[in-house]
Amino acid sequence: MNIVEKEAVEYAEYEFFNGELNCTVDNLSSDLSSKLYSLKRKKDKLFFLNILRKEVLNQKLEHEKTCSKVNCGTSQEKETGLFVIDQEIEEISQSYEYQPKYTEEFSSEQKSELHNSLNEIKEKLTELGFGQQIIFDELDELKEHLNLGKKNWFQLLKGKLFDLTVSKALEETVIKEVYETLSDGFEDLPNLIENL
Repeated sequence: MNIVEKEAVEYAEYEFFNGELNCTVDNLSSDLSSKLYSLKRKKDKLFFLNILRKEVLNQKLEHEKTCSKVNCGTSQEKETGLFVIDQEIEEISQSYEYQPKYTEEFSSEQKSELHNSLNEIKEKLTELGFGQQIIFDELDELKEHLNLGKKNWFQLLKGKLFDLTVSKALEETVIKEVYETLSDGFEDLPNLIENL
């Protein structure tokens, strides 16, 4: 675990929802901005925010396993936190230009194949009865991020597939099939989908 990841985990655990603040968008946003100020590189800020998002989502899911309240305050607090984190990620991402190593870049042919595969997956999901717009939006968004490089793009894919599994939009078997279809022909990818 590197320093940025350690900071993000500790921040999620002890500082972001410290109980003293009223967890409004303004308060959480202000507190998060102060924390991000200490990180000078945009890539570190994005890494911090992604780890923080994962931790807050896990906290929310763990809480909801044992809580039966409708409109639970803790769940709403975590949702507000996720909203604030997503806003920061989006803002920083707009001005951040990631440059993958040359060997990590997709070739034009690979980009074209992935576009075609994503379109075929959308058609197949429609045939299987999974024609929800949220799924199509996630798949279309993947097309816009092929500049991230192979490893980062496949990690983004994994995150999107994980979110679709958590929200019950797709079944795990379908998720694994989608990942296998998209990763077919790519060498040296870490096995990113095993622990969904």
